[in-house]
This record gives sequence, structure tokens and C-alpha cells, in this order.
Amino acid sequence: MNDAILDAQVSHAVGLQRLGTGILRRILALLNRTDADLVEQIRTRLDGVAPGTFDTEFTTERLKGLLDAIRALNADVYARIQAVLLREGLDLAAYEAAYQTRILTEHVPVRLDIVQPTAEQLQAIVMKRPFQGRLLRDWAQGLEQGRTQKVHDAIRIGMVEGETVDQIVRRVRGTQALGYKDGVLEIARRDAEAVVRTAVTHIASGASEAVYARNADLISGVRWVSVLDGRTTPVCRARDGKVYEPGKGPRPPAHWNCRSTTTPVTKSFGDLGLDLGEVDAGTRASMNGQVPADLTYGAWLAKQPAAFQDEVLGKAKGLLFRKGGLTIDRFVDRSGRAYTLDELRRREAGAFRKAELPA
Repeated sequence: MNDAILDAQVSHAVGLQRLGTGILRRILALLNRTDADLVEQIRTRLDGVAPGTFDTEFTTERLKGLLDAIRALNADVYARIQAVLLREGLDLAAYEAAYQTRILTEHVPVRLDIVQPTAEQLQAIVMKRPFQGRLLRDWAQGLEQGRTQKVHDAIRIGMVEGETVDQIVRRVRGTQALGYKDGVLEIARRDAEAVVRTAVTHIASGASEAVYARNADLISGVRWVSVLDGRTTPVCRARDGKVYEPGKGPRPPAHWNCRSTTTPVTKSFGDLGLDLGEVDAGTRASMNGQVPADLTYGAWLAKQPAAFQDEVLGKAKGLLFRKGGLTIDRFVDRSGRAYTLDELRRREAGAFRKAELPA
């Protein structure tokens, strides 16, 4: 049964990534419309300002008016972005709680009352639970401040260096030849993407955890599940497959753009105090309280070519993994920070000798 739940959770995690992409598209569409207004403000308000006249009273007044206009534009668009994030977050929390409840109901082979979190609990996950050190609302406000500051700095730098208005616009928006990926506005888009994708993981994880907590009589543990590819970070590689007590241990997101998820490990019939006398053998076998048998990241990586292992870990760490006997979790500390080679050399001298690396 736990294998079936894991399969459903992995498929669902892919859907959550697509959901994050959909939210991001709506936010980027808002930013793109504002970008045109922002560029027009730069052209209009710096019209007539000669390159190299940054310190004149005329230029100072023009610059002040421009920066005030940019601040107002950003305040307006990010107020709308914040509204989108909060609305989508609340919808996601409700959907995720319902989904996790349905998964347990469908896969537990006996009839049990699965309890959903309350609306207040789900709202608190979105509104009051921080991720990466801040609340979702604070991250939205931080995006606004960051974008405003980046544009301000780009304009000031351009003016100090005596650039023309067209050159300043290119500094802000980027160049057509590079698809406008080389301007400071692109940095703001990447910042927005990181917040959106991390928020989706955070809210989905929080809603799932709320379901597990409300059904603690059924859940014996929570298993960390990482994506099996070359982009998975050291901390998620190390945590993949680990089972933590309900309400204890780390939960996704472990970092910005974290794609990891969790899956519940159910208790056995015996742990639930259920009489097996009237239950058929197939049902008994499906609910044995065991951890799902799917590969962990470390076991999966061990089956990959040496070149891919080196690409993921680095050449020296790849040798330590293949020949030195180090498992994936020994490349990071308890907080998930990756050890440097010098730190590993001090901690794992025996593994360096086995891998024939300088100790």
C-alpha cells in the first residue's frame, strides 16, 4: 500500500511543478505589461538630459521624478502579484489537503475515518508559516523592493557613466539580440520564479503535513522523496528515502526551487489494533507498515554511469562515492550543507585512501 501511495505522490509532485509554472506565467504577464510602462517612463523623463550631466540640478529633478514614477509602477504591479500569490496559495492548500485525504482513503484497504485539516489551519500555512525565513506576503514585498532598487541602481550607474537614454534602457530591459535576458528586469523575473516555485512546495508540504498530523493514529512516519535527476541538490540527495517521525525532522522546501516532496508511511494493521480475522490475505499483505521499496537517490545514482556521477558530485566526490564507500548522506552535514573536499578529507580519511585520493 505504501508503494502505491508513493507512486501517486510522485506523479502528483510533477503536477505541482506544472501548477507552479501556471502561476508563474500569470505573474510574468503582469511584470511584462509593467516593463513597457517602465521603459516609457525612462525615455520620457530622461528626454533632453545630456550624457555626462548627472550632477546638474535639471538632471537631479528629472531623476527624482523618474524614480518616484518607477516606485509607483512597481508598488501597483506587486500589489497585484501579492494578491495572486495569496489567492493561489489558499486554493492550493485546500486542494492539497483534499488530495492527501483522498489518497489515504483510496489506498487504505479498510474503511477508516480520514480527517481533513480545518480551513483555519490551512489559511495559517499560507499566511502565517514562513519559508526561507519570511512569510509569503513578506517575500512579495521583498520582490517589489528588490526590483525597484535594481532599476534605480541601473539608471544611476548609466547616468554616472555618461550613457545615452537608449543605453540606459538596454541596461534595464536588456538587448533584443539576447532575448532581453541580459537586463536587470530579467533578474527580477528570476527572483519571482524562485519565490513562486518555492512557495508552491512550501504550501503543498504544509498542507500534507497538516493531513498527517490530523491522522496521526494512521501515520507512523513521513518519508522524504527527492527527484531522481542531475539537478537535485546535495541536501535533497542526502535526505531522499529518510523517514522522519510525524511532526519531527525537516520537510520540503530545503532550499530555493526545491522540488522534493513527502509521502506518508502508514502503520500496520497490528499497530492500528485491527482484527485481521475477517481480512483477506491480499489486503493483509498490502498494509504491512513497511517503508516503500522504491530506489533512494543514492541507490539510483549508483546505477548511473561514472561520468554522470562525476557531473552530479564532482570528480573527486564521484570517486569517493564509487570507490571510497561514502554514501550520499555523508557528503553533507546535519543541516544539509555540503562538505568541502578539505572537510571530507579530515572526516573521511579512510574513504580517501580507498579511492586513491590524496589524504
